[in-house]
Amino acid sequence: MPRAALLLSVLFAAACSHGGGAGPVRQPDGGYALFCKSPLSDCLRHAEHVCKDEGYTVTEARDVRELLGHESGQSQVLIEKSEATVYCGTHAQRAPIRLTRATEPPTESGVSAAPAAKPAAAPVPAQPAPAAVCVPGATQACVGPAGCSGGQICATDATHFEACDCGNK
Repeated sequence: MPRAALLLSVLFAAACSHGGGAGPVRQPDGGYALFCKSPLSDCLRHAEHVCKDEGYTVTEARDVRELLGHESGQSQVLIEKSEATVYCGTHAQRAPIRLTRATEPPTESGVSAAPAAKPAAAPVPAQPAPAAVCVPGATQACVGPAGCSGGQICATDATHFEACDCGNK
């Protein structure tokens, strides 16, 4: 292995180990696959170390953030990991990526049926259900008419608290 390639591999492995990754994996087409246990921005810094002054092209990248643990628990842990495929230097142009949205959901066989004819008019979007602001039946302290101290209860539909009730005062 030429001395420069060996040095490049050692530097890249050191860079990826700093980010918690397994190091670059050289692809048959000359690119590098990076797998990091850190955010994508850190992972791409490893590409800078590998490619040095040549620059690089990112052809694929993914940033994953998972919050583990129960949402009301105190021991939640954020897991960050990323992966990217990069090519050092100038990379041959590829056909542009076309992003399309399916007009019809896939059938049980996983294949979409023939495209549906365009509707005459766009459907009116349904109004979203009001967001829950409280837990039905939950109570809280409140200040009522004329500054009285009272309590109020969350409505059964969880969209609002009922009027402040100061009792028989």
